[in-house]
Amino acid sequence: MFYFVTASKDATIYLQQPTQNTGRDEILEISKTYYGNLKDISHSLIQFNTSEISASNASGDISVHSAELQLTECDSIEIPSDYTLYAYPVSQSWDVGIGTRFDKISTDACTWNKRTTADNWLIGSASLESSGSFNGKGGMWLTGSSATQSFSYSSTDISMNVLSAIQSWVSGSIPNNGLIIKHDSVLENDTTDYGQLKFFSKETNTIYQPKLRIGWDDSAYTTGSLSELTSDDIHVTFKRLKTSYKRGSKPTIRVFAREKYPLKTYTNSYSYTDVKYLPTTAYYQIKDVVTGEVVVPFHDNYTKISCDANGHFFKLNLTNWEINRDYYIETKINRNGVVEYFEDKNLTFTVEM
Repeated sequence: MFYFVTASKDATIYLQQPTQNTGRDEILEISKTYYGNLKDISHSLIQFNTSEISASNASGDISVHSAELQLTECDSIEIPSDYTLYAYPVSQSWDVGIGTRFDKISTDACTWNKRTTADNWLIGSASLESSGSFNGKGGMWLTGSSATQSFSYSSTDISMNVLSAIQSWVSGSIPNNGLIIKHDSVLENDTTDYGQLKFFSKETNTIYQPKLRIGWDDSAYTTGSLSELTSDDIHVTFKRLKTSYKRGSKPTIRVFAREKYPLKTYTNSYSYTDVKYLPTTAYYQIKDVVTGEVVVPFHDNYTKISCDANGHFFKLNLTNWEINRDYYIETKINRNGVVEYFEDKNLTFTVEM
């Protein structure tokens, strides 16, 4: 299963606007640019409420196996073809503020110089690991827990593995003060221009607000007295799929597979309704109807289709899904090395408030 957590707060802090807050800006920026001889650098701060993950992990309901930071690019200016971004756990708490970069100027809360209206970013404040900063400003981070993503002539969207930080927050070994995303510190101190990367923030009016995508294997597989589906030509659909589900609900989606063209027999049973089992290598994927974008991707561990005595199923957790959006389901079945894909775009569901 994949579970989504949306950002609870975020902001960008700028070297050349060291006292300005951007907590209500619709854009997060990661940059290093030169204006003549004047260098500007920006770091993005972002925090997620992981209390529900921690509680579910403690109760044994889930075991966090993957955690991916997802940011969607809205603009990029003069960036190199190859570059790497870094994310570190922030070592100190910070206030988000209500400013924007251009429209609503505010010097309260987090800025390049300060983490709150009253408090500076402090060097050496973290006792567990060494701390990083840009000459004591620009945020404070734990250098021993970095995550990275490298780009080479590819999409600038961020899909970064931040499992180490999430596991540390869940275990309580470090406090959850969020993440800081930036270029490498060595590159920030050289004389090269790395351009501007801009991403949708928590304040965006689009469907692309920052997310954590948490993954774990919730599958279970037992066939009971079911027979195996051996036909080469099969049809896959979904039983009693509702047209809408409430955001935050946890529906069970029943998957039904049968022979596409059942053989006629001398019985009075209706073979189109016979429940048979698929191999353990069956998976689901969910896409947005309008954009075609993958919301829940095929994954060998986290989107396996389960089976019980009544047939196949999988479970969804619709917490933090975008509302008033239509979704459809694809399935992938690997039978003896032959992979088949199935979809029915007429079978859709909406997530409602």
